[in-house]
Amino acid sequence: MDLRDKLSPAQLDRACQLLDYQPFILSDDLQTGAAYSWMYNTAVARSQTPMLFDRRQWTHEEWDCITDANARCRRMYDMLISEIARRYPGGTLLDLACNNGYFPVKSELCGMQGVGTDMGPQYEHSISLLNEALGTNARFIHSTYDTRRHTSEIDGRFTVVVASAILCHLPDPLNFLAHLGTLAEEAIFFCGQLIESDTLLVSYLPPQPTLGRGDMPFPLRFNSDVRVSRGLLYYGFEEMGFKNLYELPWREDWLPPYFNVHYSPQLLDGEERPDVLQAWQLDRELRQGSKHVALLAMR
Repeated sequence: MDLRDKLSPAQLDRACQLLDYQPFILSDDLQTGAAYSWMYNTAVARSQTPMLFDRRQWTHEEWDCITDANARCRRMYDMLISEIARRYPGGTLLDLACNNGYFPVKSELCGMQGVGTDMGPQYEHSISLLNEALGTNARFIHSTYDTRRHTSEIDGRFTVVVASAILCHLPDPLNFLAHLGTLAEEAIFFCGQLIESDTLLVSYLPPQPTLGRGDMPFPLRFNSDVRVSRGLLYYGFEEMGFKNLYELPWREDWLPPYFNVHYSPQLLDGEERPDVLQAWQLDRELRQGSKHVALLAMR
């Protein structure tokens, strides 16, 4: 989201304090976003991941990479939201784990009514700032999905419910999907990693302390690369009545489907038996990560 020429000096100062994880251009010399870290694996610990970028603090080559990564993420977000808004003009969009508020605010710019919810109360201020700058009316609900009770304090239903890059941090993915189904009137939009298998699978990697909930008891500590298989996700959507499934084609000018440009899936020799090759690929995927997909599940 390009905020150049839309921020007063005071708003620019606030933006530097409030905006971080999502891809915003604040000025010719300032931008935000996690995409650079995702693509180039610049930091392991989340607390060390750069989010606010000042051109003067980076080399020309680094700045070009930062700009490209954030632009890829921005194009991806914009096109995904535009596709949702095209199908549901004037509808309501709820983004669980909205962070800075990119999705609800962008959905407002596309003609929908955007609502964001997150566990961080500070995101109310970032959405308020974006509303001021862009003339939108996105709302914020301070609420989080409770992994103990498998629900949230969100009332009402919404035309489309968005779950982007959040299921991967939750220990109870099936309960979370069921909760999405109670909130969505017409569609659920899922964006995240998906295991390419028709077998009904849930996969976990060891918990990461830097991602939060590290002090919670087993199994609530699981917070890293939690994934379900395509077969299980589709089964769950159909069980909840969302039987019209559409996968948005991944584009070359988006982030790479594995996000990390250094990740290059390799195939075994073509002489290998198909069953051995399939088992090898699945094992590698479970250990190293799955590609990202964007799915719209509609009633």
